[in-house]
Amino acid sequence: MLHQVHAGITTTAQGPTTNLNYSPSATRFHSNPDILGEICEYLSPNDDLEDLDSAQVIEGRQNLAWLALTCKAFLEPALDRLWRSLNTLYPLFKILPAFIQTDGTHVLRGTITPEQWDRFDWYARRVKKFCYTRDPDNLDIAMHVYFRMAQLRTSPILPSLRHLYCPEISQQDFLISGVCLFLTPSLQVLEFHKITGVEDKLSGTFLHTLWNDGAQLDMIIFKGSGLSPGTLDLILNFQSLRSLELTGMGPAMELDWLKKIGAMPKLDDLALDFTHSRIDVVEEDLGFRGLKSLMVTAPLSFARSVLPFIATPHLETIVSVSCSDTQNDRTKFVEEVVERWGATLRSFSLVHLMSSDNIEEIQMVTLAPLIPLKSLNGFRLEGYSLDLTDDNIRILGSAWPNLTKLLLPFLGSERVRPSIESLRILRELCPKLVHLRLPLDSSDLPAFIPQPIAVPRAAPLPPPPEAVGETVPAAAASSSSSAEAPAGVEEDTDAMMAEDESDSSLSPSSSTSPSSSVPLNLPPTGAPFNTEGPFASSSSALPSSSTSKTTPASLKKSSHSLQRLTISTSDDSWDSRDQLHLARHIDHLFPRLRYVSSFEGRDEERWTHVHDIVQAFQTVRNETLEERRRAWVV
Repeated sequence: MLHQVHAGITTTAQGPTTNLNYSPSATRFHSNPDILGEICEYLSPNDDLEDLDSAQVIEGRQNLAWLALTCKAFLEPALDRLWRSLNTLYPLFKILPAFIQTDGTHVLRGTITPEQWDRFDWYARRVKKFCYTRDPDNLDIAMHVYFRMAQLRTSPILPSLRHLYCPEISQQDFLISGVCLFLTPSLQVLEFHKITGVEDKLSGTFLHTLWNDGAQLDMIIFKGSGLSPGTLDLILNFQSLRSLELTGMGPAMELDWLKKIGAMPKLDDLALDFTHSRIDVVEEDLGFRGLKSLMVTAPLSFARSVLPFIATPHLETIVSVSCSDTQNDRTKFVEEVVERWGATLRSFSLVHLMSSDNIEEIQMVTLAPLIPLKSLNGFRLEGYSLDLTDDNIRILGSAWPNLTKLLLPFLGSERVRPSIESLRILRELCPKLVHLRLPLDSSDLPAFIPQPIAVPRAAPLPPPPEAVGETVPAAAASSSSSAEAPAGVEEDTDAMMAEDESDSSLSPSSSTSPSSSVPLNLPPTGAPFNTEGPFASSSSALPSSSTSKTTPASLKKSSHSLQRLTISTSDDSWDSRDQLHLARHIDHLFPRLRYVSSFEGRDEERWTHVHDIVQAFQTVRNETLEERRRAWVV
């Protein structure tokens, strides 16, 4: 569908023309690029290069294609976003008449005129991100097409490309050397994954050519193994580099090279894997004076030896990934990080590469130095075993109210784990939380008891005049027999309609996909717990219509913004009714949730079912609010 809407939007490089006469206000609207850009951005799909074939992305692209056909003012901004990210050259190839299909295989035959190249370039210049991987099975494109394109082109095939991502650069069943088609001076982000020693020279040639052509790379990510020191030296040519991540390249890293990396003036984000590195100990200054984010994959003792020689006074993010550590190393590491960068630290991660016979125990007291850091917005603990209670969750939530990401380790059913109450605690204490990973104990789940609907009570009518000895005129007596509803009822009705309208207007679609089915602001589905049970809370009490009034602003304030909930536990036994109750709890607490998932595939089917139930609740609520809104308008 992508190539069809792309190739059918316009037939000339200048785009369609129109003879419509606009009013002055319409002219101001259509001539404002900021307004047009915001509208197109709202309709734009996710730019995740690993998820470009999802239904959500396809729907977003179709909407942008329709918008581009609406009027000339929307043409350019809509097409820019429609073509911004690709994971195949097929849509561009389809623009060329010489690209034909014969016996089920696409080939490139014939002459391509300058006018056809102009039309090709009119679209190609809009591509900013590209994922180069094997073409889908349903697209049989002959290998010679890529060679012919390289032969026919004297300029970059994607002249405005900013981000090139190769999820698997190792040579298998597709033309990896075709990556050279995407060499362009405009490139800023380069990602090569699953590198092997075979691709060492190809990677080095790619880097050297970019540097020779004047590319100003901002980010380099190399993951795999087998790169030589000579290839790593080529990274030093890009003095404008801001972010560098090397995974699996420990054997190629040397101390002199590390010091040269530390001298790069703009580098503020560094992630290095020292596994099998020939650097045994660090005893001299490494530089890195402007560093803000540091990730070190190495034994924790080595990471501790590196920290004193990192010159930056403003570190905001630190991640330690180790396969070997001790309780003393962990305690000292936390203390040293807080002592050195406590005033600037915003995110802390401690990850242990766990194996079946190497499970490390950690105590909550080890994390105590982090508790005073009120500005912390990210915390990750992974690969460790501990007992984790609701009180522990309350301490963390109270200490770090600005958390946007809280990732806690996987814990089996043999450990003490937080209950469903911990979700309510985090909802109240961490209103900015977006991603939560929690080893939730769902073995003793309380039933979800919905809150009764509060019906406004009318004010009592005054006693009839006859009761106080007054004479009542006939007309007045007639009118008093049909008493009007008190003002309080009308106000409450207005408030309820404001609630419906504020939510439904933000959620016009009733699809079950996360992007279209999750309203931006919805009231909760009901009280989460039995108000007489052990989980009773003041929040379950019915509000009085005389003292509180629902408004769109209060609803927006009370609706939590959590987007992703990952459950990092397994082995709890529950039936379908338990799944339903759990989904109700989750939906009530986090009505804007997009994803419920398992950790590393554990109990995946069960948590996928819970996710589907939560999505169903959101869809039904969305449709109901939309029906109410329409009924009120009518």
